[in-house]
Amino acid sequence: MLTSAGDLGRRSAERPTVTPMRIGDYHVHTLFSDGCDELAACVEHALELGLPELGFAEHFTPVCLADDACCSRDRVEEYVAAVRETAACYPELRLLCGIEADYLPEAAEETLALLTSFPFDYALCAVHFVDGFSFDEARHLEADGWRDVDHVWRRYYETLTEAAQTGAFDVVAHLDLPKKWGLRPSADVSALERTALQAIAAAGMAIEINTSGLERHPVTEMYPAASLLRRARAEGIALTFGSDAHRAAEVGAHFAEARAWAQAAGYESWLRLSDREPVALP
Repeated sequence: MLTSAGDLGRRSAERPTVTPMRIGDYHVHTLFSDGCDELAACVEHALELGLPELGFAEHFTPVCLADDACCSRDRVEEYVAAVRETAACYPELRLLCGIEADYLPEAAEETLALLTSFPFDYALCAVHFVDGFSFDEARHLEADGWRDVDHVWRRYYETLTEAAQTGAFDVVAHLDLPKKWGLRPSADVSALERTALQAIAAAGMAIEINTSGLERHPVTEMYPAASLLRRARAEGIALTFGSDAHRAAEVGAHFAEARAWAQAAGYESWLRLSDREPVALP
């Protein structure tokens, strides 16, 4: 799957000088899950943008709900080795090996065991399912699970709170994801949001600004919403950035807008995941 080290070295030597975007992208998918490109292609685009760090975070979903879009457990070791090999070929960019793990209460033991079994640099906490219903998929928009929009939102925050309380994750991926299709709760969920944010803060977790919703999802808004991001800042929750790229060309997408989004919410720094140090927003 990997391009040869010699080819990578030649391409690196030919790369033009760029003005760097000094924010790391920690949410990138490749052919190891549901992405469309190889690791090296994503690295090349990150270098073109001048990103300081790049983190791969392939999908992992417990066996009870896993499908071809996920990195199966028997491929995780291969995935980790491939990231390390690619990192050795690109010493000019810090490459991290993360995982985007779905949290389901009924399969928590399996997920938590995976997180301690492999040398991941970080773990993104994802909630794509509530009560076994995948609210994230377009093919389920007409499914019974969406008959009660308020229930989806309520269970989303309850599940996220439970996940944070495990202490097993580093960053919450795409906070407020149920808005993806533009379906908003009619009930007030602010108390559930507050409880989730407090659990995230108590666990020492960060949240990401995920730019995928701005252009690639019907909601046309980044995750999380501005009001929720301001409340996260008030709780002292650290911030990372993620493009949720599924193609190499999407790596680092809309990071200038994301930076402005963060600053408008009161953030002055982002969390560098290679060493867990805060870095001033450029």
